[in-house]
Amino acid sequence: MKAKRIYSDLMDIFEKMDYKIIMDKGNFNTGYCVLEDEKTIVINKNRPYENRNRILCDILSSMNLNSYYLKPYIREMIEN
Repeated sequence: MKAKRIYSDLMDIFEKMDYKIIMDKGNFNTGYCVLEDEKTIVINKNRPYENRNRILCDILSSMNLNSYYLKPYIREMIEN
C-alpha cells in the first residue's frame, strides 16, 4: 500500500481521537503532547511519508485503542 494512503488513514484515526494536528516545516521531530488538556500532534512536513507513518504508529502503539476501529493493516503496523 502507498505510504501517502497509509498516512491519510493514520491521520483519520487521530482526528477521531480528537487530536489537534499541526503541520509545519522546520528542524524538529514529529511528536505528540498534551497542552492544557488539548491533545496535540506536531508533524514535520519535511519528513517523507514513510517516516511520518512510523512515528504515528509508534504514538498509537502507546495508547489504548480498544474503543477505536483500526483497519487490519494499520493494526499490524502498530503491533510490529
